[in-house]
Amino acid sequence: MARSTEKKQAILNAAISEFKNNGFANTSMDQIAMAAAVSKRTVYNHFASKDILFEAILNQMLTLFSAAVCVKYQQGTPIVEQLTQIAEQEVVLLSDPAFVDLARVIMAEMMHTPERINSAMKQVESRDGDLISWLNAAVCDGVLNISDTSFAATQFYSLIKAFCFWPQVVQGQAFPDKKQQSMIIDSAVTMFIGAYKV
Repeated sequence: MARSTEKKQAILNAAISEFKNNGFANTSMDQIAMAAAVSKRTVYNHFASKDILFEAILNQMLTLFSAAVCVKYQQGTPIVEQLTQIAEQEVVLLSDPAFVDLARVIMAEMMHTPERINSAMKQVESRDGDLISWLNAAVCDGVLNISDTSFAATQFYSLIKAFCFWPQVVQGQAFPDKKQQSMIIDSAVTMFIGAYKV
């Protein structure tokens, strides 16, 4: 990694930490520079303003989202196996400490100035489209019986996030261990299949 790229990432990491601890409004570029162990000038060379820096954090979260889950329906592969793989990929994303920190920063800012992140949140929500497409394919294949695939996609992810996202982001709980993850995934898949399998 080039030195400039390393500094840029250090600034992003420092900003995430400072925003998480102090909030966006109460964090200065001086604080971020100090936390990143770089000069204030270096911070401004990479990010012309605090707003631009926050946008870069949003983009980093979107990048994690887009790289995390690849959902493509596979005709002939057991539906339980496919759903389990989808859930496992989701848990990997949600268990990433960097993702949790990003989520905390963005959620805090969403409560104070929702207009700042509305467009980014729409992009985050659009990732459900992959699962919706997968569900539509499963319905067309006659494997699942779902009238509202958008609702079902949110429902499926919510079964996982109830244990592997909200307790960590809101209450600071430890992430479930491997045995607990397996139980959460199995129960989510079983409940979902029980509700929608033909």
